[in-house]
Amino acid sequence: MSSKLVKKLLLQATTPLVSSNEDVDDDSNQRYRKKKSTGNSTQKVVISKEDIVQEHIDSILRLDNLTQSYTSSTAKRSFDRKATSIKQQSKERRNLIKNREKISNSRSSSSSFSQKPQEERYDKKRDKRRREEKSMTDLAKAMKKMKKRKKKDAI
Repeated sequence: MSSKLVKKLLLQATTPLVSSNEDVDDDSNQRYRKKKSTGNSTQKVVISKEDIVQEHIDSILRLDNLTQSYTSSTAKRSFDRKATSIKQQSKERRNLIKNREKISNSRSSSSSFSQKPQEERYDKKRDKRRREEKSMTDLAKAMKKMKKRKKKDAI
């Protein structure tokens, strides 16, 4: 349990439960708990709401301390990884839902396809020239390296 939640519960417990009506009977603020005595008769013990809230907070704090003492750092790291992956998945889902509206009508001017810039079409001749230029530049680089190596070997 986070410390923020514990602080919030403590703050709620310290604020007065009856704010404006101080004259109201304390009977509405109290609950009765039966205690069995050694004999057959039972005794009623009055417990206020503040006591109940305080007991609840104490039990939550005990549980929080136990979980912190028994969990390791690797477990915390794995929990953090899982939490971040869940956040990323939910973000992706939200983006898909947002983008679904844009893609739905591909013929209108508001579709995502019409807003994208036009891409070049594939041309065999242009691609062949590009490959030749790349091979020539690679060959020129290799020749420069060879010259540098020959100079180093000559020295």
